[in-house]
Amino acid sequence: MKQARALAMLLFDTYSEMGDEEQAQALATLRTVDPAVHDALVQLLVTDVLDHTLDARPWLAGAVPAPADDDEIDDPPCCDGK
Repeated sequence: MKQARALAMLLFDTYSEMGDEEQAQALATLRTVDPAVHDALVQLLVTDVLDHTLDARPWLAGAVPAPADDDEIDDPPCCDGK
């Protein structure tokens, strides 16, 4: 399995730069030639396109989006809307 993963890592850049149709055809061919490398490569490609927590800019980490409308903002109890 280590050898399949190593080969998948070598193929990753080439496959990730392919268009969708070309990539699908190449993966189909790879699946018939070496299923273990195919599975490892697909795992890498899928992981690459998923959003990851560490992909966020540090200054946005934990940021809460502002409400879309000012009416949604409640005044703090200490202010009573004044």
